[in-house]
Amino acid sequence: MTIKDSKYYLIDLDGVILDTNYDNYFWQKYIPSVYAKKKSLSEKDAINVTHALFNFKKKSKDWYDVDYWSNVLDIDIIQEKMKQENMSLIKLKKNAIETLEKLKGLDKSLFLVTNAHRKTLDVKLSKFSLAEYFDEVVCSHELNYVKEDIQFWHLLRVKYDIDYDISVLVEDTFDNIISAHHAGLKNFVYIGNEEKSIDKIKPLFLGSFSELSSSV
Repeated sequence: MTIKDSKYYLIDLDGVILDTNYDNYFWQKYIPSVYAKKKSLSEKDAINVTHALFNFKKKSKDWYDVDYWSNVLDIDIIQEKMKQENMSLIKLKKNAIETLEKLKGLDKSLFLVTNAHRKTLDVKLSKFSLAEYFDEVVCSHELNYVKEDIQFWHLLRVKYDIDYDISVLVEDTFDNIISAHHAGLKNFVYIGNEEKSIDKIKPLFLGSFSELSSSV
């Protein structure tokens, strides 16, 4: 089964369709700054505290849970995300829409599969109407596992009746490709700055999502 012959396209959001600058700035700089003011800390101390908290939860369900962080930091995360200075940073990758349109025109079944919390996703989709291109929009949080966990991919397949033999996963996080492979997925497109492969996992390497157009 080739990428071109695949029926189901499981596509990541951040780093594939959307630029990651928004998330990186928001969590690494903006939230520490808000936390510093709230707790009367220096910027440096606030960065140390918040980054330590974030790193402790990395790759876990809590890491993506805006309600969790609102409670831990005593900051309304969604309110802060929706401020114009932050919303202006949410940007599409070049030719992402055109690529989605081509896939839909080829009668592919598209699934947006993201680790983003539903509330975070709603913020992003309020700026760009991406849902119309997808048969389903899936937040891993709602299946109680993150994409790094093999269980997520088993649940995804069963819930949406996806045939992994005729599916391709488009990802910018190689750990997610590894977990999906162990759950039965065989075809992968890795979006990144350098090619990656291990053992039997040898994804099609592309520098951007838009390059997928020439492979389908």
